[in-house]
Amino acid sequence: MNNLGHGANVEDMCRNYNKDPKDIIDFSSNINPYLIDNLDKYLLEGLKECVKYPDIEYTRLKKNISDYLGIDSSFIIPGNGATEIIYLLMKSIGKRIAILNPTFSEYERSAKLSNLDVLNLYLNKDKNFDLDIENIESNISKFDSLFICNPSNPIGKVYKLEQLLKVLSDNNKLLIIDETFMEFVEDEERYSLVKYIKDYPNIFIIKAVTKFFGMPGIRLGYGICSNKDLLQKIYEIKEPWSINTFADIFSNYIFKEEKYIKNSKKFFVKERKFMLENLARIKNIKVYDTNTNFILIKLKNKKANELRQELFLKGDILIRDASNFKNLDESYIRVAVKTHEENLKLLNQINKILGE
Repeated sequence: MNNLGHGANVEDMCRNYNKDPKDIIDFSSNINPYLIDNLDKYLLEGLKECVKYPDIEYTRLKKNISDYLGIDSSFIIPGNGATEIIYLLMKSIGKRIAILNPTFSEYERSAKLSNLDVLNLYLNKDKNFDLDIENIESNISKFDSLFICNPSNPIGKVYKLEQLLKVLSDNNKLLIIDETFMEFVEDEERYSLVKYIKDYPNIFIIKAVTKFFGMPGIRLGYGICSNKDLLQKIYEIKEPWSINTFADIFSNYIFKEEKYIKNSKKFFVKERKFMLENLARIKNIKVYDTNTNFILIKLKNKKANELRQELFLKGDILIRDASNFKNLDESYIRVAVKTHEENLKLLNQINKILGE
């Protein structure tokens, strides 16, 4: 398979360097390292249900998500991960889209595969990747939709988007927000645009259980929008039964795990503070503040691929070389926030290599 511009591939790296994947700590993968209780029980329930098709309307699944978010279930379209929603959306919107970079490569890839005209705009690199509203306004006539990841991947920064929403609403543009990392934000209610869904039909939000609930393999994502015409366009091209029975069954439980959700938020607030404080003490790097479960780092005297290789060979640690994100270069890396013990190992190894 061609390299699609994603993070590190543990299996490939281990084959190349004759290592066992079980020995590798994958800091390139930014998902919650903790899982909900009773997974085996829910898996068994899903297995028993696999003898029949899932509900083609996914009524129960949408109700579970709507209860979790506090919105009408008619605003929800479930998908086989957030990726399916992204690709379906690109086939259903206007021909011109602007994408705020640096960001997830699948936005542009899916847009181009749907023959959309892509305008690449950029967060302000000179001001710690602030949102440049003036630049967006100056280009407003060049696009029909604007795509932003919030919190940003790979930066980790969360943005207040009310001003951007007003600008796009006043100009009848669609605002697409990938909020797959929003649950990691300490005060997510302040930043998430879910609360505006009902009153703003020009908002489309993408979410998933992949990151916060630590289950990328279950492939459950969903889109949120109150624009019935846009949702209908997506449903008209959406394949039936794209969400498996396990994901459907899991939705009965994971969104109700209040203790897990509370404890995960509490852990990441504390642990990213610990990581940021300790990384800031290391010489020859610039550490960007983060509101989520990963950290962007700029190396001052070493290339990203060199540090990646050294950490892998010497510490059995895999990090994300972030040089292939637009507007970043070979000096940038991204590391996940994992368990405290794993984070200590990363800090120790980076100190050994860079802390002289």
